[in-house]
Amino acid sequence: MIFPPAIPRLPALTALVWALLVGCTPAPTTPNIVLVSLDTFRADRVGAFGFDGERTPNIDRFAAQAVSFPHAYSQITVTAPSHLSVFTGLYPADVSAASRNPSAKGLTTLAKVLGVYGYQTAARTAGGDLSPEAGPTVGFDSYASSVHFGSLHHTVPMAMEWLDGAERGRPFFLFVHGYDTHTTYMKPAPYGLLHTGLSGLTQEQEVLAHATERVVDGRLHPSFLLIEDARHAGTRPRSPAAVAAMAEAVTHLPLPAPVVSESDQALIGHLYDGAVSYADAQFGLLLAELEARGRFEDTVIVLMGDHGEALGEHGMYHRCCTVDDATTHVPLIVRLPHGERGGTAVSAVVELVDLMPTLLDLVGAVPPAGIRGVSLLPAMRGAPEGLPPVAFSQAAPGVQSLSARSLTGRLTYTGLPLGSALLPDMIEAAALPGPSFEAEEGATPAEQAALRHALAVWARGMPPVQTKEEVALPAELRASLREHGYWDAK
Repeated sequence: MIFPPAIPRLPALTALVWALLVGCTPAPTTPNIVLVSLDTFRADRVGAFGFDGERTPNIDRFAAQAVSFPHAYSQITVTAPSHLSVFTGLYPADVSAASRNPSAKGLTTLAKVLGVYGYQTAARTAGGDLSPEAGPTVGFDSYASSVHFGSLHHTVPMAMEWLDGAERGRPFFLFVHGYDTHTTYMKPAPYGLLHTGLSGLTQEQEVLAHATERVVDGRLHPSFLLIEDARHAGTRPRSPAAVAAMAEAVTHLPLPAPVVSESDQALIGHLYDGAVSYADAQFGLLLAELEARGRFEDTVIVLMGDHGEALGEHGMYHRCCTVDDATTHVPLIVRLPHGERGGTAVSAVVELVDLMPTLLDLVGAVPPAGIRGVSLLPAMRGAPEGLPPVAFSQAAPGVQSLSARSLTGRLTYTGLPLGSALLPDMIEAAALPGPSFEAEEGATPAEQAALRHALAVWARGMPPVQTKEEVALPAELRASLREHGYWDAK
């Protein structure tokens, strides 16, 4: 398979140049916009995308009235930089989003552009990596968080309170976020055990339910930091050298890491499914709240996941170490006002960076020059031709893995960091599949070669490596982030 040349994606121009181009011309149409983000939500659990498990009845009904993108991919497997890519239409490397960088505050965001066009803008997030101290707050008139690592259960009432006080007659952009499927997966009854077939958990299973991210290769490790240190060994995070380093590290523990049985490893997936059903229920309540206020039919409603979650793939139960379908394939569903094109599914590969230009296109607003994403509106209305055929993703900071995903295959490179001057040449020269490359099982040599070329072209368009400039986070937030596996929270 040979892919056409990659669509040029130029570096972002300044907000000043964009503002001169845009001016303050009112948009010809101004529907309200509600963007709902389900954190750590895998696309393969959505019934509308083919999952045969009745986990998502509300999302499935919503999809029947909306345009679905069954092949949508996140650009990074970490919450804050993934959302920053959504709000800017840029890749994480464009904005140093792999770290919490104060320079991000100078970016032109979706909220900022919509504000130019008269929109009221608000965000209600579930704390953690999207708290006001760490999250992408730029451009929002109002940005507030609930408890750290909360649910839509916490953020929807906050969002509705803001909406009730919003000015009538002016359009609004409302971002609502929840960690409903983020660890820990155990949710309030009946959802916690809903798909386990159990009426209760043993003491060992109770411990496991709150420590799933510490399960590696069938053992429950006492500290994720141990895994963090060992996973970087070898060329790939899950290479034989890295697995051997993990095994060597645990031999020095005072007590051996307990073995997790196959049935209890399966239990982790069932607990995650319970969290999926819980998130689905909360999303259904949000839709009901919008309908009760007469804000449903005239609103563009977007449901997305910011990244996925490993559930035993490569022996891991966390999104930290791999960049594959488990950690990057996310739901993306867009309901147009009055259900236009309801039930349509766009078969093309798309990226979350495409959301910003798509939403601006929907309201007739001019996007900033130089963004990486492309508008999906033509595809939503039946003309998917011209969309880039490959989606690009990167792993969490510290894991130098980059991946190119087409409809039929994936190729992942691990080695030099994105932005290195040597990276494009190294990608083109390294052997396939080789020690630096890992191809999805079944990908043909021709597909691997095409994906390699696409990855090299993409890498050439990335800016040089930038010096990380970390934000000093409050001690309480920093501790909460590290507890939940955000190891870059210094």
